[in-house]
Amino acid sequence: MRTYKIHFFVAFLLFVNVHTTFAQHHLHAIDSVMDMSPYYLPTSYTHINFLEFMPLKFKMIDTTMIVTHLFEPLLRTENIYQNLGIGGQAHQSIIFDYQREMGFLYQTLPYPLYFKKQSDLKYYKLKTTYSRVAYTLTFSKNNNIYAEFARHMRGVSVAANIYATFNEGTFVHQTTRNLCGDLLIHYELPSSIYGFRASYIINHLSNQENGGLLDINSFQKRELSNNAAYAARSTNASSLITTHDFALQNYWNVKDRQNRYFGTFTHDFQWTQTTIRYKDQFESPYPHFGTYFSDKITDDSTRIVTAKNALQWSNFSPFQEASNQSNFFHIAGGLLHDYADLKYANLPFSSLYLFARTHIRLFSAMDITGQVSYSVISDYANNDFVAKAGVSWAINREREKEHAVGLNVNYFRNSPEYMMQYVFTNHFRWINQFTEQNIVQFKTFWDYRKYNVSLSYYYLNKWVYLSEELRPTQSENDGNLIQLSAFVPFRHKNFGTTANLNVQYCTKNVINVPIFAGKVSVFYIIELLKKRLLIQIGTDLMYTTPYYADAYLPALHSFYYQRSQAVGNFLFMDANITFKIERVNFFFRIGNILSPMMGNRSSTTPNYPLNDYSISLGINWRFFD
Repeated sequence: MRTYKIHFFVAFLLFVNVHTTFAQHHLHAIDSVMDMSPYYLPTSYTHINFLEFMPLKFKMIDTTMIVTHLFEPLLRTENIYQNLGIGGQAHQSIIFDYQREMGFLYQTLPYPLYFKKQSDLKYYKLKTTYSRVAYTLTFSKNNNIYAEFARHMRGVSVAANIYATFNEGTFVHQTTRNLCGDLLIHYELPSSIYGFRASYIINHLSNQENGGLLDINSFQKRELSNNAAYAARSTNASSLITTHDFALQNYWNVKDRQNRYFGTFTHDFQWTQTTIRYKDQFESPYPHFGTYFSDKITDDSTRIVTAKNALQWSNFSPFQEASNQSNFFHIAGGLLHDYADLKYANLPFSSLYLFARTHIRLFSAMDITGQVSYSVISDYANNDFVAKAGVSWAINREREKEHAVGLNVNYFRNSPEYMMQYVFTNHFRWINQFTEQNIVQFKTFWDYRKYNVSLSYYYLNKWVYLSEELRPTQSENDGNLIQLSAFVPFRHKNFGTTANLNVQYCTKNVINVPIFAGKVSVFYIIELLKKRLLIQIGTDLMYTTPYYADAYLPALHSFYYQRSQAVGNFLFMDANITFKIERVNFFFRIGNILSPMMGNRSSTTPNYPLNDYSISLGINWRFFD
């Protein structure tokens, strides 16, 4: 713990020093969101997809204090996830969604809000420097540290981010240590003939795994005086996961002497290494399985190395901005070779994919998109196929009040994750020959500014899941899932509310979703001292109808289907107050304040109660010069 604090104290000083070095002048204008702040930061950003890039759409950085107190990703209104009670631990979305990228997939690790991918990296559009530091202290021994830096100088763009969480929790054997860091560099020659992008991501997790409470009913009845007195399923288990992700993209814009453009050739290379280690000391905790090595000590280790090489041609550059033209035709396509090596089994895999994508605009209002990939040769993902198509119609595109309506259709024919096919650990062993899954999604939507309403239908065929008996299972019956979602960020003067509301129903019993799941944030801003001091008072709420949420299995870092314990039907609520003085935000937050009144039923995952009400203090400080 002390070593982590020292490292991030040094990182904090480094970021502040970089800012001081490059500082030149301050800009004062109207804020980019809702005109609530007198200070404006002329910086915008976008997320860039590495392999399947498209023209970039930038948006301004939100410099208001509306979401400052939502320092933990699980608290954000747009994120509705079941979790293990505290930040930094495993979690999965309560709102069903399915996506799959090209290439070998051993396992989807249950840390999507903490483990970054290449598509999560930010690319900034700025003229000088932007940096931000944030620190949050929760009195239940929880610390969150965040540092962000971006700089553009002489054609070189550099961006770096560090996020870390140290959470002791209040239950026995619950400590969490997470670190995520990334670095991105982009350079393009003044002639625009050649450019490159290099990026690196490290995700590191070191968690204690208590397996949940041994007797959840005892906790709900409050039979003991404090959380640390309740027995856990394990007091020795731990997870250590580290991922390294390096990507290099070189691109050449083909032009003649008259500077006429003939497209872009791009070479993409990506290397990843994932190391997963689970340790425990017990006697046969899994009744459905035997013991293959030791009945008291478990030390399972897995290492997966992958390498991707892709060559493609496009009639647009990877860092080209999205066009405002009334009509255009964008197209790209190429060849991808994917290599993977499962070290603990000494199993190499090789696959060859063809892929293409397009974006067409017609009549200034109609946008047509398409994407397709197919594995022509593969040791594992033979005949995997993905096709996506969409059409939308924009109303008042040239005006501020733009509406858009559209329809998307996605089809996935994918081999299941390799862990579902083959596992050889101390307590789990199986070899399966599952056929490809088929998932079809139809989605219609309406967008208005940041408002979004959508209706989705999923058809699920040959769905593979981890059953209640802790065995991979392929469903023989087809399933149907209907989903209605609305995201509504309403603002009126200094009053605001953001609502994320979802209704879901699935006919396939092997997918657990609540009928309703929603989050709502409500706030009011008070302006003092000629708007130099802003005070925001607000509350955040979350509710789901009761349902049989998936349980969690630490030994495989996986959620699994169960029908024995229901969760939900409780109201999670916090209260917060935020102060903003120029570029500095301070906040005070009380979390889960209704826990005692809700009968201690505040749990999103069976046997893993949320921590009782907590008090958090935080600071968020931006620098821009």
